[in-house]
Amino acid sequence: MKAVLAKLRYRSNLSSCKKPMAREVRIMAYKSTIIAAALTLGVALPGAAQAFPDKDITFIIPYSAGGGFDRTVRAIAPYMEKYLPKKVNVVPKNVSGAGGRKGISQLFRSKPDGHTIAVFNIPGMAIPPLLGEKVNYDLGKVSWVSRLARGTYILMVGSKSKIKSLADVKKLNRPMKITTTGFGSTGYTASAVASTVMGIPFKMLTGYKGSKQFILAAIRGDGDAVYTLVTTVRKYHQAGDVRVLATFEEKSSFPGVPTAREAGFPELEGMSLERLVGGPPGVPVDRIKILETAMLKAMADPEFKAKTKKRPFLPAGSEETAKRVDEVLKFYLKYKSALGKKG
Repeated sequence: MKAVLAKLRYRSNLSSCKKPMAREVRIMAYKSTIIAAALTLGVALPGAAQAFPDKDITFIIPYSAGGGFDRTVRAIAPYMEKYLPKKVNVVPKNVSGAGGRKGISQLFRSKPDGHTIAVFNIPGMAIPPLLGEKVNYDLGKVSWVSRLARGTYILMVGSKSKIKSLADVKKLNRPMKITTTGFGSTGYTASAVASTVMGIPFKMLTGYKGSKQFILAAIRGDGDAVYTLVTTVRKYHQAGDVRVLATFEEKSSFPGVPTAREAGFPELEGMSLERLVGGPPGVPVDRIKILETAMLKAMADPEFKAKTKKRPFLPAGSEETAKRVDEVLKFYLKYKSALGKKG
């Protein structure tokens, strides 16, 4: 009898254990299904977000050291580190060559895990494909993180020039000689498009290494005029070396100088140089959000803002950055014929 009761108790215990065990198996199967579905759809799970970043972040600068893009990245990198959820380094890396294309091509070959980002020159990176040149990247597929800064253009002449206004440019009765960098560069592109919009015949004097060289050339009188950025020309203007004829700012920061809109060319307000940050195609959305948040907090940091007061940043998030890229591409596509002019 005792043996029978013991057997019954064993069976009862076994039966009571089966239900919780079966429930645990079902829960584990359910979790496995959710994880598999998330991975298939490319949706990052909370644990994955919390693990990022798990190593240093490489910040590609597609130009040589010492230039504006290099200074911009090196200024923001240590502050970005400060606002990342995990303590890692943000390491600037110069990958210059082919007008910036080499560095962006390297970005596109990198693993889309958020640990490699780059600074983009827009429209600089957009011009080659617009002109039909083969490139190893697609701006429409970039995982945009944020905007760092925006540069607005002006038209200037040397202070000793006989050209005092836009009206004087029209009275030259010959093409305006513009000192700039080589064909296809951002400076060349801006000069060609702006001159075309304003109906100014032009001749490009190229071969200058950078903005400093072509501004000094105009001051010397090698050429008539220069299209360059407000931030670049400011010190020359304050020193009395140049005269600004028009600014493409929404509101002129140069007393007595008309904006493009006031001069009758409102479309030129849309012409700017954007310094943007992006990753390769396919970076998970949650990781982009972490990078975006760190970048925006870095640019809002009081110490950072004080250090960059003379060259202020213009923050924008991922969505606004993507929208701005579309706007810039549409603007330059509208004047595609001007881009190919070798004046």
